[in-house]
Amino acid sequence: MMRRMTVVAAILLLSTSMLSGCMGLILARESIEELREPAIPSIRYEKISITQIWNTLEVQPYTNRSTFIVDDSTNRISIYLKVNFNWPALVNQSQFVRASLTDAEGIVQWQEDVSSDYEPTEKQLLPAPSFAMGEWVLNVEARGYGESVVNQIKDEFSIRVTVEKSCIQYPLEDSCF
Repeated sequence: MMRRMTVVAAILLLSTSMLSGCMGLILARESIEELREPAIPSIRYEKISITQIWNTLEVQPYTNRSTFIVDDSTNRISIYLKVNFNWPALVNQSQFVRASLTDAEGIVQWQEDVSSDYEPTEKQLLPAPSFAMGEWVLNVEARGYGESVVNQIKDEFSIRVTVEKSCIQYPLEDSCF
């Protein structure tokens, strides 16, 4: 008799809590959450890409300042640089690409000053033991020439900064948190 009373009390308690407004919603949500696949660790990439192609016979300056945030989820920062100067060496003295990456503490972590063709390179920055947290700045100054008549001779450069961050990927979600 006591066992039957306990079962009836448990069923009554469960049914009243499931049907009682907000408490019922909490139980329903928790039940659905139990059915969902678990979240998995993942990687998210944030990219800054800068490409400049000159197409005028006059020297054209170019500047760009881009920023990104580094936090405790940042695992690696990769910097890719490629430069092509197509004008003869006689003119080449006024062509350049200067790029630098400064951390949140104002310390330059990477820089290049290029005045001739520069084969594609990729530099990896790893936390040692951690990155400076906050806003990092990519500064680019450049100058080049080009032409648009034959459309064959153009100075150009590409810089890409890729920030790799750890995150948690939840099922049915497109973004990583």
